[in-house]
Amino acid sequence: MTGSRVRAAKGQGDLLREQLLDIADQLLADGGADALTIRAVTTRAGVTPPAFYLHFASKRELVHATCLRVWSSLFIELEAVSRGVPDPVTALYETCVAYIAFGLRHPSQYRLVMDSEATEASRQNEDACFRYFRDKVTACADAGVPVESTTETARLLCSAVHGAVSLLIHQEHDAWPPDTARYATRAASSAVHGALLTASHASRPSMSTVTRSG
Repeated sequence: MTGSRVRAAKGQGDLLREQLLDIADQLLADGGADALTIRAVTTRAGVTPPAFYLHFASKRELVHATCLRVWSSLFIELEAVSRGVPDPVTALYETCVAYIAFGLRHPSQYRLVMDSEATEASRQNEDACFRYFRDKVTACADAGVPVESTTETARLLCSAVHGAVSLLIHQEHDAWPPDTARYATRAASSAVHGALLTASHASRPSMSTVTRSG
């Protein structure tokens, strides 16, 4: 549908930029990367391509800005769930749950940033996510959890939560588990326990290690 748009007053160009980002975000959510085109964005906004190019030099730049805006909300969510949690291991667990839930809510943006050809958006977000998880692991180590390498442990955590998201978002939605909240909590629990329990030494799994009481 083509919308009609009143020309923005002088100094209100940022409003159009935000509108274009809102539309791009919705196109990604509805139809994935293939649905996000300059023509689709400008048609919905009711503007001409030259107006678009005043704010974005290319489709790639628009995708970059859209992904960065969505992903900036991730860190707000991660801070919200872990802030005030005195137990650093529990805080790490809540962080993992929130990360997985975020990825499942934003599958198109997640695929673009984490699984597509590297862009500045993907590099920034991958690095920021890794450093965030490493800081959480460091807090666990500072509290007494035996961790030989915070970098290695954070890398294993990131691979686990990334895998939990990627396993689902590359499938049709009807193939997802019916209870994604339970999936997220169990995947997060597995990631945290596995990474921290092997953070100082990795023992070979066996029947005795998984059936012992205690």
